[in-house]
Amino acid sequence: MTETSAPEPSTGPGAQTTEFDLSDPAFITDPAAGERWLSGPRPVCPGKFADGSPIWVATGYQDVRKVLSEPTLRSRPPGDSHRESMLSRGIPEDIVDMFDSTLLTMDGEDHMRVRRLVTRALSARRMQTLTPAINRVAHRLLDDLAAKPEPDLIADYAHPLAIIVICELLGVDEGYREQWREWSETLAAALRPNPEQFAPAVRGMARVTRELIEARQAEPRDDLISELVQIHEQDSERLTDDELVALAMVLVQAGHETVRNLIALGVFTLLQHPDQLKQLKDDPSIAARAVVELVRHTAPVKHTFRRFATEPVEIGGVTVQPGEAIQVVLAAANRDPEEFDRPEALDLTREHNPHLGFGRGAHYCLGASLALIEGEVALNALFERFPDLELAADPAEIAPRYLLSMQRLPVRLSPAPTTCPVTG
Repeated sequence: MTETSAPEPSTGPGAQTTEFDLSDPAFITDPAAGERWLSGPRPVCPGKFADGSPIWVATGYQDVRKVLSEPTLRSRPPGDSHRESMLSRGIPEDIVDMFDSTLLTMDGEDHMRVRRLVTRALSARRMQTLTPAINRVAHRLLDDLAAKPEPDLIADYAHPLAIIVICELLGVDEGYREQWREWSETLAAALRPNPEQFAPAVRGMARVTRELIEARQAEPRDDLISELVQIHEQDSERLTDDELVALAMVLVQAGHETVRNLIALGVFTLLQHPDQLKQLKDDPSIAARAVVELVRHTAPVKHTFRRFATEPVEIGGVTVQPGEAIQVVLAAANRDPEEFDRPEALDLTREHNPHLGFGRGAHYCLGASLALIEGEVALNALFERFPDLELAADPAEIAPRYLLSMQRLPVRLSPAPTTCPVTG
């Protein structure tokens, strides 16, 4: 790809091409592409979605905020379905309908009906009660970590912590968790899935979810699936069979992938900013604010799903016409100098931090409170246990690409020994 700034749009989102082209594999993997969007001009401009269809792209803070809050912008495209786009990206036809009935693709009353069912279960107050359990999981994983000379902090800590916590919250039996973790990794590639891996993962997760639902129908427990099953049994119109399965799958995927990325990116970023890391180690009480800043700075979720206009709407001087799509780049909005002082700097004690890392409006992330608590516990536990933790690889080799999660994070738990010259 060539390095060009985003062009000004003309008559429609397909009128010009831009670097923000999710249909171009090079954009996904090019480490410089994301940096140009994070630091470059922020007009609303045209781009392409993963299926090659034209979209508008919003990157400025105020534009992104308006898109996320605008009621005339909907999750569902004209025709009220994502089927064609999903099929074009290789999602098999027999599972498209299930994918098309999740919270992420619902609007209006249907969205609020399903969302209300889990809002109370995932409230900030209830999430706080989970802190001791999360802490126990973290320390158990750190015990195992200590036995490895150069562990991979993603495979051995961030990943299992995230999947264990969300599975315990939902009530997924321990025997399924490793398999669920593998399925979750496959689902994370939904932007450009491999049909041979993707379809079996979705079918497997759906099958186990249905088995889990049947088990909780027979024997309820103190978990989120049991709560949802009871609601479903009392009034099936409040939550259909497919919606219950899709909801459980979304909660596992979103609750796992975002937290995994937050912990991994957080540790990687802190190790690149030793002054900020020292502040956290010297005063663990700043961890809650530090995690919020890491969400802003590292962007565990880079962008949202598309929104489709139901009537003409003006965003950043551009009129998005009915049927046209617009996508927001959260990572860029959270680096907007019009909103944030020194946006490129990592400042764990930043006071003005109205970041959009978890979205905004009707589709604000349901698991935001849980993600922040997990991040806080994970970082404090890690650096308290291993204060001399350091990278065991060249940062440039393991740095994340713009839209690809970090794949590995090899670390040493104590500094590498230095070789002293031998004198005669």
